[in-house]
Amino acid sequence: MLIFVAGCTEKPSQISKGATAEDATVKDATIIHKTYGGFTLPEMQMQELTVNSTAVVFTTSDTEGNFTKKYEKPFNETAFKELITLFENNKFLEMNDSYTPQAGQPIVTDVGTLEISLIEGNKSKTVKVDPYFSDYMPERLQEIDSKLLELRAYALSTSPQEAERIGRNWVENAPTYSYDGFDLKLENHTILETIPEQHFLTYTFTSRQGGYGNRTGQMTIQVITPHKIEIIVSEKNVTSAVIDGEWDELSQQPIPKETDANDMNNTTEASAEGKLVEMKYKITEEKAPWNKWYEGGNIQFIKAPTQSELIIAYYGTVYNIELNEVNRIDGGSLSNSPDGTYYVAKVKANESDNMKTLGWTDL
Repeated sequence: MLIFVAGCTEKPSQISKGATAEDATVKDATIIHKTYGGFTLPEMQMQELTVNSTAVVFTTSDTEGNFTKKYEKPFNETAFKELITLFENNKFLEMNDSYTPQAGQPIVTDVGTLEISLIEGNKSKTVKVDPYFSDYMPERLQEIDSKLLELRAYALSTSPQEAERIGRNWVENAPTYSYDGFDLKLENHTILETIPEQHFLTYTFTSRQGGYGNRTGQMTIQVITPHKIEIIVSEKNVTSAVIDGEWDELSQQPIPKETDANDMNNTTEASAEGKLVEMKYKITEEKAPWNKWYEGGNIQFIKAPTQSELIIAYYGTVYNIELNEVNRIDGGSLSNSPDGTYYVAKVKANESDNMKTLGWTDL
């Protein structure tokens, strides 16, 4: 990430002794990175990053343009000058006003539109990329876009100290610890390189009685019980909390146990292992689970993925299920599915039952 947080921020002021008109122009300049449209949560339909010589501000708005969230971090004038220089070195003012797919390039859908703007005094320039796909941009614009995405990640980031404070406060007020816990200690803190940034924190504590959650009115064992809780803090919120690998403290329920492989019919499993079957998933107006997962910042691609790539990544990462040859097909071409549009994929036969629980059906 850029080194732009060090040093004190400076307030815009009149040109001081020794300062130049160029310095004043930089102080008055503003850079905007805006994306809208495409598959995204309704409350994040428009995402806008605004950068000036004192602050980096990231905001989101819903489908009607109503403001939903705001994230702000300090910036300093030196780092902002370097950003302005990046625009100048890449000849931003000389770029086309818009970039779209050229002949022979693949058409990417559902990724929205990008607008990058530079405003300096009475001058302004906006470059639009529609759809927002890096291959449609010249390399000079890709470099600018990449730096602004780093700044967006910075605006969304949480400092280690703040993450630890959020984590400790959350655990102390959660049902299990607040019921009879004591001696809360931070054992480990790892920052995961994701977008948005995630803090993985491990705490240990002790309970005076067995069990989890608020045990008021329950039969409990009076025994000193050590616990380990692993939590994830992202965008200043706790998004995951698991105690001893057995209890989901967020949903207040046990973690499902995996089926013991020894209880399965090894012969049947082995014969089905290499066999592929085709399954289908009907496309509806409701947002698909893989799009919700991608928008939640659970994975980072080098460039915007196609729906097929996203589907394969989703099931492989979340459920460890390998999908192959994912295609979008009109139901009219399927003998038993005349209505609607479907995604069709190949999957190992021994995973078909798992896929059915996730909304897929046999082709």
